[in-house]
Amino acid sequence: MTIVLTLCSANFLAHAKCLGDSVKEKNPDCHFVIGLVDRVPTALGADYWRGFELVPVEDLRIPEFADMEKRYNIVELNTAVKPFYMSYLFDRNPSAESVIYLDPDVLVLGSFQELLSKLRNYNIVVTPHCCTYDNSTHDIHYEITMLCTGIYNLGFIATSRSETTFAFLSWWQTRLLDHCYYHPGSGVFVDQQWVSLAPLYFDGVHVEKGLGYNMCYWNHFERKLTKDENGYLVNGKHVLVFYHFSSYNPLNPNEVANRNPQLRVTFTERPDLKSLYDDYRQRLLNAGYASVVALKCVFGRQPVIEPPKSKWPFRMSLQAGVRRLLYFLPKVMRRRLERAARFVADTCGSSLLP
Repeated sequence: MTIVLTLCSANFLAHAKCLGDSVKEKNPDCHFVIGLVDRVPTALGADYWRGFELVPVEDLRIPEFADMEKRYNIVELNTAVKPFYMSYLFDRNPSAESVIYLDPDVLVLGSFQELLSKLRNYNIVVTPHCCTYDNSTHDIHYEITMLCTGIYNLGFIATSRSETTFAFLSWWQTRLLDHCYYHPGSGVFVDQQWVSLAPLYFDGVHVEKGLGYNMCYWNHFERKLTKDENGYLVNGKHVLVFYHFSSYNPLNPNEVANRNPQLRVTFTERPDLKSLYDDYRQRLLNAGYASVVALKCVFGRQPVIEPPKSKWPFRMSLQAGVRRLLYFLPKVMRRRLERAARFVADTCGSSLLP
């Protein structure tokens, strides 16, 4: 038995429904579970998630949940309970051979057959944010972001039943009880940065570098889509298994993602993505997105953008800006200006610390 899990608060149930429908379309033998990090909304009837299993977070009886719910904002809380849900599903279902986690804003477009084959040989499968590099400004920006937030994108993680997996989930739970904050650059970035350590501590961790897995805006530079009668291909040869629509707003349909205005991409620049996004947008609207997204959530505070806990992102950004602006100056002058930038970053960056 393979379980596919997603986690969301009530206002993301339209996303979860679309994900569940896509899992059933492409992998009908998988059991789809919505972990609701909320109370069941009375505005939606049980028919809304018919065909899927809905497990409210209070059913897990996490002893520390009351403290976690007060401590974390809604994003932090949804990520902090991830290993608790995965352990719960393994414990509750002795026949479960694997538990695959996907963020609710993911659409499954291909078979999990190859992934499940790998899970027979590995305990844990993760995907890096990108698999190749170039020297463009965009790519270097995302490399710096990975250094601040984690190498692997935890919108996906797959696990197989093993003692190593159970040890990993227990280790992860302990750390997320108190250290699952959204503080990029501080060494802690919700549940994600912790898993950068997993290959050091646990055997059988596979880094899946197939370009058909976890395509998203941060790896667009290395991936292009084409469509044929069988579905989508990445770079003309890799089957697109699942796509991650992180930061996409269906009510603002002309933009691929809206998280960073400086790196905003439209379909004019990436026409290969438009058909896929149009399909996903229609799925969300058909699932009642406009009314579901307005649902009030019970647990977790609304996210507040906080200054980074470390001066390093500021320092790296300032140095990178100096290098770009002064690229054509003699090396000696450049080195002096870079040292000046480091001094300013160290001095000014300290004001960003709490």
